[in-house]
Amino acid sequence: MPFVLINTPVKNDNLSIEFVKLKDGKHTVNFDAGKEFFEEFGNEDVKDASLSIVADIDKSSNWMHVMLHISGSISQICDRCLVAIPFPITTKYRLIVKLDGQGETVQDSEDQETELVYLRASDFKLSIAQQVYESALLALPMLRNCDDLDIKPCDQAMLSKLEKLQQVASDSSDEDNGEIDERWLKLKDILK
Repeated sequence: MPFVLINTPVKNDNLSIEFVKLKDGKHTVNFDAGKEFFEEFGNEDVKDASLSIVADIDKSSNWMHVMLHISGSISQICDRCLVAIPFPITTKYRLIVKLDGQGETVQDSEDQETELVYLRASDFKLSIAQQVYESALLALPMLRNCDDLDIKPCDQAMLSKLEKLQQVASDSSDEDNGEIDERWLKLKDILK
């Protein structure tokens, strides 16, 4: 079946797929998310963002398979020199949606890359905002510094200050190496 491209303008705060408007078959929906999207979740660590989200949808009468492809960049503060650095993001996430479910909306996430969602018969759209938010943040590196970047946008004044502080700390530890605190010697007597 061919993919149908739907270009509906969607605000960053409303990343939703109106699945009732889709016929059975395969569809593609495009979304964009920026800094405002992360601010709505209360995340102040994201200084700038430019994400492109492509949702590949395979819909049947009772099920809908949604594969989210998220790419772009998120700028966060460097852990070392406090400059905003854009980190590239490329990740994907799969949703399996059971339509016409009984009872409340339920989410089951046993697999880290696949989420099973049950929707009530009265639901007419599926919000993917939470999944996009979490997937994008999980794609960021644990250590946020510019060591892996070709062009390093480091704040040289901050780095020189850190070097001075490190030198002072190493000088003070060199002075302490000659003397041993008597309290530690008394603790050694306990082991005898």
